[in-house]
Amino acid sequence: MEQISTQHPLVLFRCKCIGSVHEKIDLSEGSFGTVLNVFDRAINVKTNDDRLLVVSLGQVASPMTINVVPLSGSAERHDPFSNLVQNGDDVFVVPKVRPKDTEVAGRAQIMLGGRCAILVSRPVRTFENLLPKPDLANLLKFFDRREHLISVLVEFARDRAGALLNPDTTTEGLLSRFTNLIHDPTMDVRTPEFEGRLSRSLLEFCGRGPGFTPAGDDFIAGVLTMLNWIRPGLNLGSPIIPGSEFRKLTSWTSFRLMECNSQGLVDNEVQELINATAQGDILHYADSIRRIASRGHTSGIDFVTGATNAIYLVVDSLKHGV
Repeated sequence: MEQISTQHPLVLFRCKCIGSVHEKIDLSEGSFGTVLNVFDRAINVKTNDDRLLVVSLGQVASPMTINVVPLSGSAERHDPFSNLVQNGDDVFVVPKVRPKDTEVAGRAQIMLGGRCAILVSRPVRTFENLLPKPDLANLLKFFDRREHLISVLVEFARDRAGALLNPDTTTEGLLSRFTNLIHDPTMDVRTPEFEGRLSRSLLEFCGRGPGFTPAGDDFIAGVLTMLNWIRPGLNLGSPIIPGSEFRKLTSWTSFRLMECNSQGLVDNEVQELINATAQGDILHYADSIRRIASRGHTSGIDFVTGATNAIYLVVDSLKHGV
């Protein structure tokens, strides 16, 4: 069992919400994974079973995320994660905590390196996706609102160089080739041929563009999140999950995010985007675009650009009766 370092004061965080993918984490005593990426307010962990765990100081919950807050009275509680954890640090689960402090004893503890620990006290709120079924009549309400939603997307892309709607040299031409796919009169979202054609088209985006998660990867995640919710729900086809050919072109973290999103494992804000689509609520959908588009430099805007294009990929095909 990993020993807790005494060289520095232990900085404690409390688990506020745990994603459904990791809700049994405190039953997994011992080595859990390795820290891959550290930011001021988030940590990405590669678990021993090759899954993604995100530790976040933010409010956005997802099935892969543990949302934490500083424990009251903890030393250096306002330090960013980047001062406490390093890439390559081991992650351990210690069900019985050694300190005898009454506020700490008896709680499951997740150790990230030697200075940072997360206390998980049951019961704790669990986030699990609850997605409605798509409704064709409500989906078709988007058909005549294309220009409005595109204007919302363009507005947010204006100051995000490298986004697919504001391309740089790494993303130039990618989006226009994809929109040509949408307008192709031979495109039928209900056929097996569509799956192969779409996969080949999306592969061109993989690993392309700026950002920790490249712009192209965020676009793929948005397309497959929305498409894989619509197609099975309307009996138009099975989900399309990115495979090894995508994994070869991008980072482990970015690929796992694409994969999880394509499987319907989305955060609460993306869940709201899907809810708005299910209800045919264009105003609510536009509000969700604005909320998500503010993430990162291009991550949010490219994700919602992908999701919106997926809606029109389906709507145009069905509307024209291909």
